[in-house]
Amino acid sequence: MKKLCFYIQKGGVGKTSISGNVADAIAHVLGGTAQVADVIRKIVPNLFFLPVIAIGGGLKKWSETELIQNPKAFEFLNEDLAKLGFKVAIYDCSPSFSQLERAVLAEVDEVINPLTPEFFSIDGIETFTYELAKIEKAHRRQIINNKIVVNMMNLSFVRHREFHKELGKLNYRIFTISQDSKVAECHIAHRVVYHFTRSARAIPYMYVPHPLLMSLRRWPITRNTGSISPGGMYTP
Repeated sequence: MKKLCFYIQKGGVGKTSISGNVADAIAHVLGGTAQVADVIRKIVPNLFFLPVIAIGGGLKKWSETELIQNPKAFEFLNEDLAKLGFKVAIYDCSPSFSQLERAVLAEVDEVINPLTPEFFSIDGIETFTYELAKIEKAHRRQIINNKIVVNMMNLSFVRHREFHKELGKLNYRIFTISQDSKVAECHIAHRVVYHFTRSARAIPYMYVPHPLLMSLRRWPITRNTGSISPGGMYTP
């Protein structure tokens, strides 16, 4: 089972939006107190949701008091999901970098960093890679971290063009999602982009999963993966 995590230590960059829409796209292709099978919820065919309440719920308290006693909790969760037949598990983490986020990151195969076009985001990437290296060393494993999704990009802004230029100097595959009011509106409607709009600028939400699907060797179209241009066109 492929384990992915969308994470960066900053709020409001689109972690939940991107992870939810990527999960929905993958679903289209792939056709403690309770057992996973008892609490998991079906959203659409091939897409399920394991809900938690971070604020005011028991997850934070558990991570602060019991996680240290159960260091393999997320390893066991992944095993339970695999036994249920799931091919992909996507974790949408909070912007915190507490023991909870570290425990999740230690048990995934790949971390994808969502950003907004702000120069402080580049500093955030540098900080994250430093912390990820410590996690890899502590757990004696390698975690893939070579993709960045830039959300709400508008190349009519000089600062966004400059940001995109600087980001290109990093050793990452870059995907951009243009500003689009339809993306914000789908949040209000509680719908994923694929089912809510066919706006050209929102199309990259549907293309971001391509390299992920290729890594699963289940993508039905035999063409090279590439990047998403600012206009929303797929570029090999």
